[in-house]
Amino acid sequence: MARPGPWRKATAGLAGIYGDDSPRARNRLSVRTPQEIAETPDAEHPLVRTHPETGRKAVYLNPNRLDRIVGLERAESDALLDELADEARKPQHHFGHVWQVGDVVVWDNRATMHRGRPWPSDEPRLMVRTTISAAAADGLESMRPPSPQHAE
Repeated sequence: MARPGPWRKATAGLAGIYGDDSPRARNRLSVRTPQEIAETPDAEHPLVRTHPETGRKAVYLNPNRLDRIVGLERAESDALLDELADEARKPQHHFGHVWQVGDVVVWDNRATMHRGRPWPSDEPRLMVRTTISAAAADGLESMRPPSPQHAE
């Protein structure tokens, strides 16, 4: 989502607290155990990220996980997050795919807000996730197999 002019200044340099138990979440995960909660603490991330390949800036917005903006009072944080989410929900920012047999859809997780839609439970559904990057900027460096030198 390209940020309209007023939001560029309003979001520049801000960070958000992202977590699985935000009271702002419209959709909740299933009930989590105390161990799961302990293993997935809230995390602070920049509200605006720069794409490592294109250099374009994008708002890192997940209305289900983004709890608050660091340094803002709760009311001010909620108001800005509501504005950003309302803008993201506008049809001009959406792509809706009408599936046909054999279709494949590819998107860049680093700059796309996406969600699944309900499908008829009596129809088969096959989903395969493929990650096509293992760059340090993507946080996937640890997923690479060890080099031959480390195997010795």
